[in-house]
Amino acid sequence: MENSDCSQGGKPTDSAGERQPYLWGKLHKGPAGEVEAWLPLADHCTDVAFVFLALCRTNAAHRALSQAIGHAPTPVHLERLAALAFLHDIGKCNHGFQAKARREPRDTAGHVHEISALLYDPDLQKRLLDSLGFDEIASWFDDAEGTLGMLLASISHHGKPIKLDHTETNRYRRYWLPRDGIDPLEDLTNLTLTVRQAFPQAFTGDASPLSPTPELQHRFAGLVMLADWIGSHEGFFPFRHGPECRAAFAQRAASEAITTIGLNSQPFRSRLDPRAGFTDLFPGFSPTALQAALMDPPNVPVMIAESDTGSGKTEAALACFFQLFARGEVDSLYFALPTRVAARELYERILLFVKEVFRDNAPPVLLAVPGYAKVDGEQALPSEDNLWQDDETLRRRERAWAAERPKRFLAAPIAVGTVDQALMATMQVNHAHLRAVCLERSLLVVDEVHASDTYMRGLLRALLDHHTRSGARALLLSATLSADAREAFLTPQSAVPVVPSFSEAIQSPYPALTGSGSAPTPIGGVGTRQKAVQLEPAPYLAEPKALQPRVAEALRAGARVLVVLNTVARAIDFLRAAEADPVVARTLFCVNNQTCPHHGRFARADRLILDREVSRVFGKGSPDGALLLVGTQTLEQSLDIDADWLITDLCPMDVLLQRIGRLHRHTRRRPPGFDTPTCTVLMPAEPSLEAWFDAKGRLHGLAGLGRVYPDLRIAQLTIERIGAGCTIRIPDDNRELIETTVHPERLARFTGPPWDGHQQQLLGTATAHGLAARTALMPWHQPFGPELRFGDFDERLATRLGLEDRRLSLDPPITSPFGQTLHELPVPGWMAGDTDATAPEAAPDATRDVVTFRYGGRDYRYTRFGLELDR
Repeated sequence: MENSDCSQGGKPTDSAGERQPYLWGKLHKGPAGEVEAWLPLADHCTDVAFVFLALCRTNAAHRALSQAIGHAPTPVHLERLAALAFLHDIGKCNHGFQAKARREPRDTAGHVHEISALLYDPDLQKRLLDSLGFDEIASWFDDAEGTLGMLLASISHHGKPIKLDHTETNRYRRYWLPRDGIDPLEDLTNLTLTVRQAFPQAFTGDASPLSPTPELQHRFAGLVMLADWIGSHEGFFPFRHGPECRAAFAQRAASEAITTIGLNSQPFRSRLDPRAGFTDLFPGFSPTALQAALMDPPNVPVMIAESDTGSGKTEAALACFFQLFARGEVDSLYFALPTRVAARELYERILLFVKEVFRDNAPPVLLAVPGYAKVDGEQALPSEDNLWQDDETLRRRERAWAAERPKRFLAAPIAVGTVDQALMATMQVNHAHLRAVCLERSLLVVDEVHASDTYMRGLLRALLDHHTRSGARALLLSATLSADAREAFLTPQSAVPVVPSFSEAIQSPYPALTGSGSAPTPIGGVGTRQKAVQLEPAPYLAEPKALQPRVAEALRAGARVLVVLNTVARAIDFLRAAEADPVVARTLFCVNNQTCPHHGRFARADRLILDREVSRVFGKGSPDGALLLVGTQTLEQSLDIDADWLITDLCPMDVLLQRIGRLHRHTRRRPPGFDTPTCTVLMPAEPSLEAWFDAKGRLHGLAGLGRVYPDLRIAQLTIERIGAGCTIRIPDDNRELIETTVHPERLARFTGPPWDGHQQQLLGTATAHGLAARTALMPWHQPFGPELRFGDFDERLATRLGLEDRRLSLDPPITSPFGQTLHELPVPGWMAGDTDATAPEAAPDATRDVVTFRYGGRDYRYTRFGLELDR
């Protein structure tokens, strides 16, 4: 094949008579609209097709394709799929798209939806099929309609299935008719000559027809999306490359590109010894029973490791990943956490592990959190628009390819992020197919799965189902998983989980490792750490400040006190009261000499330094001395912090156990009177919550209960289990504590008023959330065609109901109370209401300590306490 740079002409001219590139695929324009550089369409399609082929030859993609096909694809099968991937941009042949090269473009068009005219106009459809040689392509498959689905999957490379609409035929038809000596469908015929030269085996080789099932179509679509994104990267595929045949160049460049990005895992695997033991991975540490078990993971799609907080589940998961990666059973790792704070906290630990284990052959390690993304520990990422002069900077930029867009996060060889990024791989959001094929390479580790509500559980079940259907593996970590949740995650989505009875559930071993299709296996014994915790009820839920004298006494004794409350308002109120006591005020947690709480309503730049300071003063190796930290749920998950005394609002037992995980977490010298781990739980004055309901079973204002934690049956059972106070033994009592407060048989005892009304509300909410989850999920069973369409889901909203936060741009930026430059401020969705504006109504009024602004008809203030409504 001759280089198409030379063979493609420049037929059209603009109004000034300047020749324009003809049948271009990519181009750059100068400030006056002139074309400065361009890449022929045939070259771009060649680049993408060879990237596709290189991806299909990697371990994980080959395995996933084999699952979709029903057997391993032969080289001829792969070339045929690559030839279809080549055709992804056939829509660029139309006049409207090619007109964009003119200095003054007019009557322009896109290149995806315009395909509709070719499919619905009878004359154009016949010419399209003839140009493509569709009859020959259809012989590659055992179903002609499915073959068209494969072609549409290729064309849908911009992130969503192409919307085919017969009503748009007349609108787009003119772009495909011959005009001024140019016939777009003749150009398409010429393109097919290029693909025949690049992939001759596809057309001359012998292979059995494939079945173009929806599963294959969707997986193929994701690989084409990924290939198109890589094949469009000018660092790997420049616009000009001398006289060399583009196919030969593209084949070599594709291999180099996926290796540099980290999609080819073999170079990173080549120096690993799969016989390495736990102490080789973590020198100086003997494995716990859980860690030893996961050094030889069972060969099952889904594993669930249940063990108490602080028992080394993270290291166990990393040991599991090492073994699977070294043996070639997975190509990457995605470690999914419930919150951004937890992801940022864990990232440094995993980065250190990778550096120690892989040494100078380490793959890129990504912090996959939008706005906080890091690669190899470095925050700043080079922009694609910059020109880089030195090889080292270029190498760093290429390693950071997956970090440049959130949609590409899952392409990283090793990534730590939120569970939301993983869930979007199975939802109707842009580039979901790309996310899915990237995630299928990974051992998917999901931490803190106990936190899932009905909606999240539905999404996670769907994700696990699709993920494992590709042959991929998943590991769920939990300290507080209930039997019904465990069975749900281990049961295919198409089946109904069988929930053990209450008596069976509380007899189930803990800690335990459970695999798909098997019963929980006990993993206690050597290395299992025991902790006896005193649960102390205090009737101050309505007035937490009544506990302040005891807090002051504890601080005088030198204790580190952690207060976790259910709402931001309660945390701020408690902190303000604490500041009024001179003794307490001197011990308050502060950042840059500003006392403050810890919660999720801080600007991004401020949140980073708050998190860093919490880890410094409460983390492992932190100094002794009196300290009071007040916060919300942001302190309860995945943070490696340690307190001498924990004060917490009443909350569900599984959440309470998570909070207790921050109590006496590390081995250290305790101040007098705090040798016994004590958790003081703020309770209502009356032992029954019934007084807080109205006649219809609605709850009125009780420390976030009913809103943050809607099921008051669980809260009531938690009150009863704590009683007048008790000692719990962790981990021995974990199973009984959870099942006693959440098992369906225990919840069924709540009958009669006001519980009947409350249960009706819960049922309505659960039904709505379940329906919302099903509606938002990707219809993997649906083939590409007119019926396959995405709903209008916003990626900010899709994975969590009710968390549609707004991020308000600040221009000019302001200085925060902590001295940070703020370019944006967050506003929670429940505060913003129906407003979708992206900026305040007027420039904020900012001083050193207070920022005030108006947004959506409401007044706000941002201070060292975070964001509040300015009432």
